[in-house]
Amino acid sequence: MPKIGCREIHFIKTTNTSQIDFLIDEIKEVIRDMNIPLDYDVRIYRNVFTCCGIGGLGLIIEVVGPEEERIRAIDLKAMSKVLEFCEKEGIGIGDHTFGQYESM
Repeated sequence: MPKIGCREIHFIKTTNTSQIDFLIDEIKEVIRDMNIPLDYDVRIYRNVFTCCGIGGLGLIIEVVGPEEERIRAIDLKAMSKVLEFCEKEGIGIGDHTFGQYESM
């Protein structure tokens, strides 16, 4: 039975969906370069969240595969790309929170 790893990333001040879409493409490129075996499925998609009337955009990264260790490696690679992107883009997208990695 495959295992699933999931992480949510919230960009607190971002309302520009094109930045998030660009970031998704960047993450997908990094994942492609990892030459992941065909029995792994990586899903990265945009998420809209609200809390107490305050909302923003975010990402959800899901990795499905047979080995927990490999799933975590893919997750960490994706997270490092998000951090790199936020550092380059600055305040517009730079305020972010990473949800805890969850394994199911």
